[in-house]
Amino acid sequence: MPPAIDRRTCLTGLAALALTQGSARAQAGPTRTGEAGRSDTLLVMEKGDRALGFYELATGRRTGRVELPGEYPHEFVVDRAGARAYVAQYGAKSSTTPGPGGDAVYVVDLAARSLARTIDCAPFRRLHGIRLDAGDRLFVLSEDRDVLLGFDAPARAERPDRAVATGGIKGHLFSLSRDGETAYVVSILSNTVSRVRPFAPAEGPRIVATGLGPEGSALSPDEATLYVANRRSATLTALATEAMTITRTVTTRGDVVRVDCGTEGDLILANYAEKSLSLLDPALKEMAVVPLGAAPVALARHPSSPLAFAALEDDRIAVVGLDGRRVQGTLATGREPDVMVVLPG
Repeated sequence: MPPAIDRRTCLTGLAALALTQGSARAQAGPTRTGEAGRSDTLLVMEKGDRALGFYELATGRRTGRVELPGEYPHEFVVDRAGARAYVAQYGAKSSTTPGPGGDAVYVVDLAARSLARTIDCAPFRRLHGIRLDAGDRLFVLSEDRDVLLGFDAPARAERPDRAVATGGIKGHLFSLSRDGETAYVVSILSNTVSRVRPFAPAEGPRIVATGLGPEGSALSPDEATLYVANRRSATLTALATEAMTITRTVTTRGDVVRVDCGTEGDLILANYAEKSLSLLDPALKEMAVVPLGAAPVALARHPSSPLAFAALEDDRIAVVGLDGRRVQGTLATGREPDVMVVLPG
């Protein structure tokens, strides 16, 4: 089992990373007030505890927590400035849990580490997938209404500014173009991917069937290809985004819940049933398998270093060195860790 990180034990790889980054900052000259000596922070949604946790990556020490009012907050995103996090209140333990679900988006002030306010999205409920475009416009997916909501200025929005039907059934997650003009909604029950244009709603969704139980997806760096993991079909589908046609389908290890695509086009697949990660090259050839010891439910990459993070069902985060293709260590969290975002120090 990989070594655990606690308040007394430092993960060697991350400590070296922090020292390297600190040295690079020193060589680059003066830094902004308060920046010198800071380490990277990993934000972790601890949905079982209804909280957003702050963890210092160099030590694994939790440095803060923001408690959230509703049941099962889930997916979240952070704006470009690292000032605010937007959290979708799903309101259910999983996609198979019955019930109406939540109807709020929580706005978290990351500097103050406090809940700033709540955006009421009723009657749209079971809010899950959530993304920001390059201009910090916010998009949130309502799973119960199969509607994609848009907020043009989410920092001060009181209600959604727009809504567009997805054309699928039980839309759970989506990928978004950098300019925010196109979203690709993956719908679990209709077994489809829908291309929708939030700012051109009259165009209507363009729908493709990819396989059984599609869930995780990721866009290629040039946004020309969308990768979709079909859990029950045990396949990974590549879609040409302009034509919305399937260009390739490869077999996976089965039950892939999340897909991540790096800046070089390499992929990470989270294999839930096998409790592992698959590392694929841009040609979709599996290069390595990394055993995790517990089922992964979410993925994240470090923005500037060859590290990946997998949230595990046993209340840990696995820290994976992509160069060495192995788990470097684990970080203990609150209950049911899920989505993660790295805030550079």
